[in-house]
Amino acid sequence: MRFLSLVLIASLLPLAACNSVKEPSDANFRTAINQYLAKHGRACAWIGQAFPVDVSELEQKSQSGTGPEMAALEAAGLIRSSDTVALTPGIYSSSTPHQVKRYEPTAEGRKYFQQVAAVLGQSAGFCYGEKTVDAIVKWTEPVKTGPYSQTEVTYTYKIADLAPWAKRPDVQREFGDVRTTVAGISKSDEIIDLQLTNHGWEVPAP
Repeated sequence: MRFLSLVLIASLLPLAACNSVKEPSDANFRTAINQYLAKHGRACAWIGQAFPVDVSELEQKSQSGTGPEMAALEAAGLIRSSDTVALTPGIYSSSTPHQVKRYEPTAEGRKYFQQVAAVLGQSAGFCYGEKTVDAIVKWTEPVKTGPYSQTEVTYTYKIADLAPWAKRPDVQREFGDVRTTVAGISKSDEIIDLQLTNHGWEVPAP
């Protein structure tokens, strides 16, 4: 009899484990959101163009835009400048070559450097950490929508391995997204939808 009881318990354990991941709970929602953030939660300061970046004398004197952004990143040690002569695109473009500052990532900057495909070519940036769930604040009672049960989860985030340069006032001044993201650590509420699948809770595909 004892042997049969142990066999019955052992047979039910996989079923219980399977059912547990489908329960609406803070732990399951945290797991689902972290799985999503592992792919989509990287926090970066994007430049909007590829390196090398040429900055004209007019852009260098501007109070906003590429000139001040490059200056802040250079002060943080992520890029370095050199003087050269080149054509520059954009609103300060000229049909003849002229003096520019050319910026390229440093060895330190390469540790954080990312370059991805964008609408008009390539966009470069420097990533300063990855978001993960800090706390589950609340969630709505799951409701059936089509074939799935869905819930709306509110959570706060933290940033794993936050890069020191992202805390710099000059970087945060020129990159508003960095300032907002860093200021929101463990404070700002994020809202995300989850749906229940046969594998458990997941963020729906767009």
